[in-house]
Amino acid sequence: MNLLAFFLLCVTQIWALPLNEKITPFNATSGRIINGSPASKGQFPWQAAVIFTTSSGQSFCGGSIISNQWILTAAHCARGATSFTIYLGTNTLTPDSGSTTVTTTRAVIHPSYNPSTLANDVALIQLTSPITFNTYVQPITLASSTLGSGVSVTVSGWGKTSDSASGVTNTLNYVTLSSITNTQCSNYYGSLGSGVVCATGASKSTCNGDSGGPLVTGSGSNAVHVGVVSFVSSRGCESGYPSGYSRTAYYRDWIRTTTGV
Repeated sequence: MNLLAFFLLCVTQIWALPLNEKITPFNATSGRIINGSPASKGQFPWQAAVIFTTSSGQSFCGGSIISNQWILTAAHCARGATSFTIYLGTNTLTPDSGSTTVTTTRAVIHPSYNPSTLANDVALIQLTSPITFNTYVQPITLASSTLGSGVSVTVSGWGKTSDSASGVTNTLNYVTLSSITNTQCSNYYGSLGSGVVCATGASKSTCNGDSGGPLVTGSGSNAVHVGVVSFVSSRGCESGYPSGYSRTAYYRDWIRTTTGV
């Protein structure tokens, strides 16, 4: 167990790690998110890839377009960041036709975010000017009602495809999971607040680099954002433990107050 995992276990009783990923060369791999599938271009037009610059270097996370000026992501990604480079409208980390790259310096982290427990792990990035929507760049609807258990959900990202992978992948991947109750999830991580939702799948999970990305129900124009990728077990992405997300509906009022969305 690494030192960060040990610290979190001792202080919070939550055996989990945030999933941001220190920047390494973008190496394409033959694997997927964790036993997922590669996304086609335009399949997830709300998906954002975000490079966060801090005083200690750069890290990589995901995000979601919620309006022409706001990106929803995880607080543990944005914390300490001084600038953000955001790729939109692409399913690779190489610029391509229809993609947009924007930079900004402003983010709003939830005022009650706790880096020790990962409570309230949500943040909003404000763009300096409105982006133009097209086939490949679209906002996603935010959930206003609480996600129940046993619901089919999809999570997407460029995160590591295995615990042994050297870094994030060049290709956007996705996987289908099923939501579980917080009572079930607490069997793995201890007591969880109402702002958390967990999901699981047979040998399927998020991994480092997926943080901040979208957990959604439905697809296409019927997709609804229900969670922000937050944590996974320190036993590893392939451990079979549930992955954890900040519950979108729980933070809906804060998002609306902050962004007007």
